[in-house]
Amino acid sequence: MNPSLDRIVILADESANWQIAGLGQLDRLVLALDEFAKSATPESKIDIFIFWRPDMAIEKRWRPSDPRLTRCNILEFSESALPGARVLNTRLLVKRSGLETFLHDSASIDLDHSIVNESALWEKLWRQFDNIFREVQAQPERESWRYVRHRSDIPRCERWLLRGSGKSRDGFVSRYLNRPISRAVSQLLLKTSLTPNVWTLLITLFPVIGFLFLIRGDYFGFLVGAALYQVHSILDGCDGEIARAKYLDSKKGPGLDALGDLIALLLFSLGLGLGLFGESVGFGVAAFIYLGESILSSLFIAGRLGPHAFDLLRRGPDAVVSSEHDESLRASGGRIFGVKLTSLAFELTKRDVVFLTFLVLAALGLAQWILHLLFVYAVATMILLRRGRVARPERDPAAI
Repeated sequence: MNPSLDRIVILADESANWQIAGLGQLDRLVLALDEFAKSATPESKIDIFIFWRPDMAIEKRWRPSDPRLTRCNILEFSESALPGARVLNTRLLVKRSGLETFLHDSASIDLDHSIVNESALWEKLWRQFDNIFREVQAQPERESWRYVRHRSDIPRCERWLLRGSGKSRDGFVSRYLNRPISRAVSQLLLKTSLTPNVWTLLITLFPVIGFLFLIRGDYFGFLVGAALYQVHSILDGCDGEIARAKYLDSKKGPGLDALGDLIALLLFSLGLGLGLFGESVGFGVAAFIYLGESILSSLFIAGRLGPHAFDLLRRGPDAVVSSEHDESLRASGGRIFGVKLTSLAFELTKRDVVFLTFLVLAALGLAQWILHLLFVYAVATMILLRRGRVARPERDPAAI
């Protein structure tokens, strides 16, 4: 770690207690420093000195003691801590991984040794940091941080903080429809003690209830069922947004999320097939075609997505982020249809796009076409995966 970044002085005033996106400003700043230390080297440690505004009452001062702080030592402030230390204050709001850029781009503060009064020293350091922030704010990287000057800025800052909580693999429906809604819901959830994993489990009720509507086998059931799955698709983004905003990332989180998505897709496939089977039972062969498509689609989906979901649940961050199945699909599809067409197909078959399409088809009274499309997708991915495995050259054991 850069020697000038192993000691941090945090100037704290009443803004240390301001709750933004579910975290107090002092807690958020210390957690950001801890994350920064973890991203440096395995042995990195940061000594953090909290310099409270001298005229603040003792009972209003506190020391962060979050068990997640494994790379930070919270120490009492003394003037001996200042030489060579970087100075921050509790009005600095940073996005995840945004602190590193700010620390490297901002200048250190020069200590005026002629100041002997503690109040004067605090005021001097506060003004200097404020000036540094104004300089750094003009740089392109300023999207990684904000300066919260007034309590009235908090709602606007919360919206800004959540705007950066999307994922690079989000489809265009997520970017322009799902995420704006999920961020509004997350802004409310962040004011509660609800954890991301609990939220993931709670919203599983939507696919379960949606399944019960789908098996009714009528227009109303298909429409309401598809709508509930679309709601689940939207609310599914909240767990990650809460985790990133509150530093509540967990090893089990990605696995629970992937398992919830798998359960939702399987329930949708089975519920749709059972509903169409019941609706068409008097037509003989057609009913069994729907049932067969539903069962085969579910088996293919479970075979493709199941191993990755359980791998994430078992190994957490140690599991691969992008499964080998997706890599094989892209490679195989690229050889047959070309890279551009394959990339377009991947965009159009992302979960957010799929469930919105299903809702539109259900509204048009075309529930059977939802199942046909789901079946074609499941079969096509299995064929492409098999071709990809056959075409993949054997790895040299000596290279492993």
